[in-house]
Amino acid sequence: MTGVCTQGGLRQRAGWPVLLVCAALASLLALVASPASAEVALRRSAIGDPQTLDPQRWTYGQDGNLAQDLFQGLTAVDAGANTIPGQAESWQISPDGRTYTFKLRSGLMWSDGVPITSADFLWSMRRLFDPRTAAPSAALLYVIRNSREVNTGKLPVDQLAVSAPDPRTVVIELTHPAPYLLEILVHRGFPAPRHVIEKYGDEWTRPARFVSNGAFVLGEWRPGAYVKLLRNPRFHAAGSVRLDAMYHIPIEDPKVALNRFRAGELDIAVSLPSEQLEQLRKEFPKELHLVQQIGIEYYAFNTRRAPFNDVRLRRALSMAIDRDVLTQRILRGGEPAAWGLVPPGVRNYPKRGVADFASRAPKARLVEARRLLAEVGYGPGKPLRIRLRYNNADTQKKIALAVAAMWQPLGVQTELITADLRTHQQALAQGDFDVARAQWYSEDSDAASFLGLLDGRAATLNVSGYRSTAFDAAIDRANDSAALDLRAAAMLDAETLAMREQPIAPLYVYVSRRLISQRVQGWVDNGRGVHVNRWLTVRPAATDATPLRGTPPARSVLPPRP
Repeated sequence: MTGVCTQGGLRQRAGWPVLLVCAALASLLALVASPASAEVALRRSAIGDPQTLDPQRWTYGQDGNLAQDLFQGLTAVDAGANTIPGQAESWQISPDGRTYTFKLRSGLMWSDGVPITSADFLWSMRRLFDPRTAAPSAALLYVIRNSREVNTGKLPVDQLAVSAPDPRTVVIELTHPAPYLLEILVHRGFPAPRHVIEKYGDEWTRPARFVSNGAFVLGEWRPGAYVKLLRNPRFHAAGSVRLDAMYHIPIEDPKVALNRFRAGELDIAVSLPSEQLEQLRKEFPKELHLVQQIGIEYYAFNTRRAPFNDVRLRRALSMAIDRDVLTQRILRGGEPAAWGLVPPGVRNYPKRGVADFASRAPKARLVEARRLLAEVGYGPGKPLRIRLRYNNADTQKKIALAVAAMWQPLGVQTELITADLRTHQQALAQGDFDVARAQWYSEDSDAASFLGLLDGRAATLNVSGYRSTAFDAAIDRANDSAALDLRAAAMLDAETLAMREQPIAPLYVYVSRRLISQRVQGWVDNGRGVHVNRWLTVRPAATDATPLRGTPPARSVLPPRP
């Protein structure tokens, strides 16, 4: 039997084999239809499941990456992490640097079509500082006049120095000039949808109720599997967003992330095993991106409890850590050893405070560490017992084991406690640790972002619980200084004091380790490590690849490697 294929079925035609014609026609139709119908989706690993999708309640990086995709504040960033207009099309700064007047774009809408006006930003700012919100990052914007008093319940929220004189104007008044304000508003000044929150309360972040104003909207959240975002057609610059969808896939084990990248299941892998970096330099010379960031990894001492409230004990433990061993033998990514709180790369801060024992040889530091511990009453006859917390990750495990070995000559007995990232971060927030791994990556290029980690009035960010009236006073002097040189000098005083007292032990300057598929277009390496996915796209795949595990098939994925 012979015939040809039609939409209605098979019609006979002499001389043409049915299968040959059907196959040829199917191939032709696939070539024509595929580019228009294929979903352009990017799949990237995340270091863990999100803690929250509320744009004003996030603390950690996995949440911040989602917030940047889902929401946009008055300011935004371009592909290179430079500050650009966001929901505001322009702004003016008063001559004294204390008043910022933002003009919103016309026609802004939430993803459900409700118009966005200055009243939304006013309400959102008040919500951010309302004590009932318990926003962990509110202290980062204490530069706004009356914000600290509102956040601590000393003033009502309507006393916050933010106003909306007309539907397209937002005015923010500061207590002192803040050259970093525009940068920090990118990440910590997101609006929240009042009309949805007032209707659903804390349940508003469920996918069926979720409303946002960024380049993407929430499509689906499967804990442990992925968070899927979809292009937001009501975003003011939707025409410039080239991705149809984004998958944030929680993978805490760097080895698993690497294997899934190799298998073509990821376009971007954001954490890689240290012991394989040399191999990856050869295997993926174009895909491997090692970039020094404005960020530090550190161990926080719980200064709220004895004996870690004793500066001598903290100094001893920090002295005994050989940072060069950690960076050169374990990390291997070019990470500089850290002896101060503020890493290189910040602006308007020419000098940095470092620990006064940084220049000593390792053996000399160890001798001094033994002496200090003996003063506190610990030694071979009375060993110090420590619970060291870290999150599940092969590199963090190796660092914890190495540090425990470095403390052993002091007579310290270390119990290692590990958990998934979410549980680890909750333990830090609750103060359930003796010593714990922590990290901070700057959202703005200012030293204040790091010094705020030890501000006694910023309880959520200050995981060590450090309280020093002298440190806080130096921070206040910096905030009250209009001149950049005086401000830098006051911040240097604060950092030098903190590094003398060691409420945290800085370990190394962070170097991001990423594998970026050559299919990904628009990626720009930068020191802030900020990569907003609205600027990215992926080249069409030659063939369909293996779908996400536990997820429906996705057509825009990496092709199999030859």
